[in-house]
Amino acid sequence: MRQTSINCYNQIKAQGLLSKLRLATHYAMLYSAPCTAGELQSYIDKNGIKVKHAWKLLSQLRDLGVVYEKDERKCNVTGRVVIEWDLTDNLPIKPTTTSNTKKQRVKDTLDALRELYKTKSTSSIEDWQMVANLIKKI
Repeated sequence: MRQTSINCYNQIKAQGLLSKLRLATHYAMLYSAPCTAGELQSYIDKNGIKVKHAWKLLSQLRDLGVVYEKDERKCNVTGRVVIEWDLTDNLPIKPTTTSNTKKQRVKDTLDALRELYKTKSTSSIEDWQMVANLIKKI
């Protein structure tokens, strides 16, 4: 567990930046990340944390910028190849709602992908994740 993750969690909790269930899920991520949704739920269940269906909250936490999809690997609980999640050490951001057309979303995504390609040697995992999220929103 990274000290930056602990500090971030404490600040999120102190400032009330996440709902009760999201905060409980974020707390469980502190002790189990990087993990799959199945591994996270297993940790939650074993430790008496009152969150059902934590996998639903992971995408919400991703949209808020506090977790990200790190990789794909075989889950130790389900045995399937699934997404591995990790913490970002960022405070939650308010998700932006957009009324852009699909054509505009495609253009924005392609522009971001081109820029990412130009800066591939200096880009961070968060840059790649941002482009991946744009692709998902198409």
